[in-house]
Amino acid sequence: MRIGLKTMYDRMLYGLNKLTDDLNTLHTQTASGLKYEKPSDAPVALVQALSYRDSLAEIDRYKRSINEGKAFLRTMEGAYQGLEDITTRAKQLALQAANDDLTFENRKALAQEVDALLKEAIALANTKNGSRYVFAGNRPTGYPEAQLPFELQKTTLPDGEIKEEVVYNGGAEDLYLGYATQQKILVGKNGQQALVASGIFDTLISLKRTLLANNQADGGREVEDIGTHIDRLDQVLDYLTRERADLGARMDHLELKENLYDDFKLTIKENLADTEEVNLLEVATHLKAKETAYQAALAAAAKVMNLSLVNYL
Repeated sequence: MRIGLKTMYDRMLYGLNKLTDDLNTLHTQTASGLKYEKPSDAPVALVQALSYRDSLAEIDRYKRSINEGKAFLRTMEGAYQGLEDITTRAKQLALQAANDDLTFENRKALAQEVDALLKEAIALANTKNGSRYVFAGNRPTGYPEAQLPFELQKTTLPDGEIKEEVVYNGGAEDLYLGYATQQKILVGKNGQQALVASGIFDTLISLKRTLLANNQADGGREVEDIGTHIDRLDQVLDYLTRERADLGARMDHLELKENLYDDFKLTIKENLADTEEVNLLEVATHLKAKETAYQAALAAAAKVMNLSLVNYL
């Protein structure tokens, strides 16, 4: 079959255009570091890359949730530490008050300090992490301006005695945090279980009332009552310690989960790099080969262009 000059020219131009496109692609890959510039360049790789990016975004979202939960738990741990210190101090005051030689004025002074400890305990019970109360269960926010999760309520009885009690206005359920797909972790127990059940408020109120009773008719009974409060304070301290230990276990779990996410994120980033990033050394090699081929094609085209009868007329 005879091949005409037009066919040769068309093929020559097609080859040069193809080499030009390849060179342009390689130059773009070298500049951007990516295998594709538009979806049509590598549709399969693009779909994989989008999936990896969605996974990274999900991990970042869960890590933010974990960091928020850790901050919440750290704040709660600090409050528990303060409550343990208050309980320990109250026990020291009770031991002092158990001395038969103390006068009513002495016990009254101790009762005033116990009252200050009670107020401090209520303040710690109303501890906030940001805008959320840490001991309010599933109602960490949304309180009227004049209301708190824990409040000291005073009621005057018919005989003129003032009854004191700490009321809980928080959520009845526990607060959970989502930190993985269909997985939640307990962040904050409801205040009734977290604090009220420990007996810290009732014990401090009762100890103060005992110290102010001035039971002159039976001093031994008063000392016995104070001894009962010492035992109750030991129970309170044990309860708070257990709650704090349980809280520490939850913090450790979140820390472990965060570390797992860090490892998983690193793996996904490596997969993403393999999917969309080019090997610059390999691209440079291909680029050099294409440039050589392009120069050879130009030289061949120059010779073909001279193959015309016009040149010999």
